[in-house]
Amino acid sequence: MVTDLSRHVDGPDVNTLAKRIHNITPRPMELTFADGTTVRVRMRSAEFFQEAFQAEGETDDGTVYRFVSDGTDDPLVGARETADGWQPVGEVDAVDRVGDEE
Repeated sequence: MVTDLSRHVDGPDVNTLAKRIHNITPRPMELTFADGTTVRVRMRSAEFFQEAFQAEGETDDGTVYRFVSDGTDDPLVGARETADGWQPVGEVDAVDRVGDEE
């Protein structure tokens, strides 16, 4: 379930990359991690709880990712779901919309 896509989140206390994910959702996006690796994902949920953020999405091959941030001064970090639980992937450095889908 995708949370209220008509509402754009603004405010000085939200993480800029988290805000970008929220505004692109549910369209596909590419996220770049601090180590330079990228993942293309389509978010199925993206929510703010005041300045805290949580999103969950899936790649084309079905791998589930979760992204979280506690606000402006907290990095946006991602983890991948595995058979043994959540495996940290790293800090997100960039979020880019994929293609021209609307």
